Amino acid sequence: MRRAVAEGAIHGVRVSVGAPEVSHLLFADDSIFFTRATEEEATAVSDILRRYEHASGQLVNLDKTTVSFSKGVPRTKRSNLATRLGIIEVEEQERYLGLPTVVGRSKKVLTNILRDKLSKRLEGWRGNFLSRAGKEVLLKAVANSLPTYVMSIFKIPVNF
Repeated sequence: MRRAVAEGAIHGVRVSVGAPEVSHLLFADDSIFFTRATEEEATAVSDILRRYEHASGQLVNLDKTTVSFSKGVPRTKRSNLATRLGIIEVEEQERYLGLPTVVGRSKKVLTNILRDKLSKRLEGWRGNFLSRAGKEVLLKAVANSLPTYVMSIFKIPVNF
């Protein structure tokens, strides 16, 4: 990916005028590529994936692979590029690493996610044979640690 960017075969995205260009994000076995919606860049991504498969001996699971486009890309171009890549088109990526990929001004989505996670954890403890003090310690530990990951990425509203 870096070589393709350096050679100008792929162009990433910038979040603002002075920000660096981001062409890909990698985490464990998850990858996100950011490119322009052109035949040339789709071909470049396909070539990179095939070279990766050949070099590593691992195969990209196209059943778990999706592509999404920005609003300005026409429908016909979207379907042509998705077909060329051999992957499914989705309107938008719902979540990545457990968090929503698109968050607007309202952070209600984030606070709802945190509340839901905490509620699910608490439900699981109902049957545990812990003393009241033990449950309190467990609750405080989990309640304090759950938002840490979210807060490392998003600014959480003060009233939460």
